[in-house]
Amino acid sequence: MTYFTTTKFLLAAAMGSVIWTSAAQAQMPERMADENDGTGYIGVTGLLMSEYLGSAEEDLSVLPYLSLENVKGFDFFGTALTYRAIDVGTGQGFGKWSLRAGPRVAYTPGRDSSDSPTLTGFEDINGSLPVGGYAFGTIGPVGLRLDAGQDFIGHDGLTVDASVGTAYTGKGFGIQPALTASWADNTHNDAFFGVNAAQSTGSGLNPYEASAGIYSYSASMLAWVEVKENYAVVLSGSYRWFTDEATNSPILQAPDGSDEGFFAAISLTRKFDTNKW
Repeated sequence: MTYFTTTKFLLAAAMGSVIWTSAAQAQMPERMADENDGTGYIGVTGLLMSEYLGSAEEDLSVLPYLSLENVKGFDFFGTALTYRAIDVGTGQGFGKWSLRAGPRVAYTPGRDSSDSPTLTGFEDINGSLPVGGYAFGTIGPVGLRLDAGQDFIGHDGLTVDASVGTAYTGKGFGIQPALTASWADNTHNDAFFGVNAAQSTGSGLNPYEASAGIYSYSASMLAWVEVKENYAVVLSGSYRWFTDEATNSPILQAPDGSDEGFFAAISLTRKFDTNKW
């Protein structure tokens, strides 16, 4: 059986293009309830990811895990919270179609100048909270998703992620591959990839001004396996390659910079039913 589980689909988009990064109710009368509506998952995650955008160094951390699926219209996965303002269609899978859309808010990490000697003289970039919306549609076995958000607390830029993918589930397991293109305005790109005159003096890097445009592409895979009743192991990974808008940056060209990025996570989760709330 092939179908989509919206809160898990397109991990790169859902995790803010770390992932990095991946819905609600104007529901049609004939729409049948999703099998996992009102389901939550809680657990722990081991996470391996680049220290910052364009870094060749990686950090390993252990974090709590929480995801929610259609809890009173809300979905939460990774670091993204969405609400199903629109939820229409005949279903998900072969011969069916669906569309979900609504507001979205997500957290994405910033950057500390202490992360690397390359960033000497740079100011820290706070973690961001892009506020915007999303649209997720399926046509047969293909899913398309668009996430957009304007940040007001970190880089102050506009970011957009467009993804395409599919999903397959069997008895007690599932896999979901996806491809994502990440676009940002010049405010975001210049914050992470630009080098102004003062930063150039402090770091010794050549000045560089980044423009608006697609700054990276990502290929991601999400898989989960049930290991016991109500328990599952979730595996996720993403490989990102940066475009010229970012790779031309002296930050990525530095000895500890990279024009590629890798993300991996393994999570042990326990399912719980929120319909009893």
